[in-house]
Amino acid sequence: MSDENDIQHKLEEGIGRVQDGAESLRDKASDTIEDLACNKGCGAVEAVRDVIADQPIVSVVVAWVSGFLLGALLARKL
Repeated sequence: MSDENDIQHKLEEGIGRVQDGAESLRDKASDTIEDLACNKGCGAVEAVRDVIADQPIVSVVVAWVSGFLLGALLARKL
């Protein structure tokens, strides 16, 4: 009876360690993905900001044309 309890106790401890390891791995992967997404997103925002600062007139024209086309498409569908 004692051997069965010891085996069951050791199995439960092992399962607990495996679960803890899996949670730790999942957390690390999640953090890595979030960091990567933030770095890519921040890089894109900085690139757009640089283009707007370097070519403000072109940026305004592109925004105006985009808004005009989007408005025309929406007005046509409604």
